[in-house]
Amino acid sequence: MTSNVKKEIISWIQVIVVAFIIAFLLKTFLFRPTYVIGQSMEPTLSNKQFLIMWKLDYKLGNPERGDIVIIDGEQDKTDNKNLIKRVIGLPGETIEIKNGKIYINNQELEPDYTPVKISGNYEKATIPEGTYFVMGDNRNSSRDSRSSTVGFVERKNIEGKAVIRLWPFNKI
Repeated sequence: MTSNVKKEIISWIQVIVVAFIIAFLLKTFLFRPTYVIGQSMEPTLSNKQFLIMWKLDYKLGNPERGDIVIIDGEQDKTDNKNLIKRVIGLPGETIEIKNGKIYINNQELEPDYTPVKISGNYEKATIPEGTYFVMGDNRNSSRDSRSSTVGFVERKNIEGKAVIRLWPFNKI
């Protein structure tokens, strides 16, 4: 092998290694792809949609009401799968669901983020510090904070915010 060929091979190896390092850092600290599995976020998100989860927002701040978040599977005691839900209640607030409406600190939640009416009630409770109350937009078909297998979501289990829908292309 000539020295020019060796230099070219070494150059390509360096470019590939740098590309892998950059990809690893981006995926670890900034964003990651994720898939929607199930119908719990319909009509906002549908089964098999492909999303980009942005991590940086929550490294610098905290989730806000209305954010669609990806929750680590550690939170779900049923099957340890990541969950995609909407933040409804913040730490220290009281939450109650009655007559098909959500109340935060005794005030009706506006906007409600979904046209799906809620069946069933949820007794008034105070959201503990460091935790959040989350719900699927398909309110009657969602395992979320109302379920004993999920409950209030610990801040450490919120991985990031869904910011871009990449698939299907007609819904970007």
